[in-house]
Amino acid sequence: MTTLALFMTLALQLTGIWPHLSNEAHAGLAGAASPHVTVLPPLPASAQTIPVLTAKIPLTLKATASVYAFDRVTAMPLYSQNIDQKRPIASITKLITVMVILDRHKLTDSVTIGKLPDYDSSAETIGLHEGEVYTVRDLVTAALVPSANDAADALAIYDSGSVSSFSGRMNAKMAQWHLNGTHFSNATGLIDDGNYTTARTLGQIGALAINQPFIASTVKQPTAVITSAGGRTFNLTNTNRLLATGTFYGIKTGYTEASGECFIGISNSGGHEIVTVLLGADDRFGDTQELVNWIGQSWQWL
Repeated sequence: MTTLALFMTLALQLTGIWPHLSNEAHAGLAGAASPHVTVLPPLPASAQTIPVLTAKIPLTLKATASVYAFDRVTAMPLYSQNIDQKRPIASITKLITVMVILDRHKLTDSVTIGKLPDYDSSAETIGLHEGEVYTVRDLVTAALVPSANDAADALAIYDSGSVSSFSGRMNAKMAQWHLNGTHFSNATGLIDDGNYTTARTLGQIGALAINQPFIASTVKQPTAVITSAGGRTFNLTNTNRLLATGTFYGIKTGYTEASGECFIGISNSGGHEIVTVLLGADDRFGDTQELVNWIGQSWQWL
């Protein structure tokens, strides 16, 4: 019975059913596995390959937030809350903007800055000037690291002639990737209306993004420097405060009044890569750190 219960537990977790079972079902399987313990014992790191929930530790996050975490290698869910609710993602939108741009242009391509929108004083910009010339590499870096809205819009206009036309390319890309519950109306996320996705889909987008070497290397930089063809230099600072912990190395932040605090992250927990998504949070960095700590205490890789 012990071996059968262990296999049943592994099967339920691999299929994603385990998190949806009741506490009584968890306890029943754990008890069948062993009459003396309620969690699986630790295994050496060399044997860890599949995430298995081995401890029942409470975790309380904002009830209305969308929260999703999964193991990058196996794609197995580790925590989920409201993950199919459609909601705005603010500046995380720029991650999709960059993915579309890199799918269509080389990093070394030159971009002449076109006519940009007028931005509110609270909007993150680096102060690009119409007529200046930058590489795609520089503008992508500015869109990802300090979350510069003018850099994202400049890329969209360069690619498609207008932000609205570029939004169509973003939506076409989502359809091509079979990603559901998603729609984009702008390249920056500054406008919430018509710009949304779900935590589940955003997790998939993040996993795809981090597979691109330039995105992966850029989002983990605490600082960066870009220079226009005319010699104007910008020193950029990453909006992701969790980079300072040494365990996080991406991916993107976002905030508007409507979206609340948003963050998609990737971190290392006990030698395993975890992708986390928080949408509509009050403390995106604190909650993400708490979530990753909980995963480290609650899951083992067998």
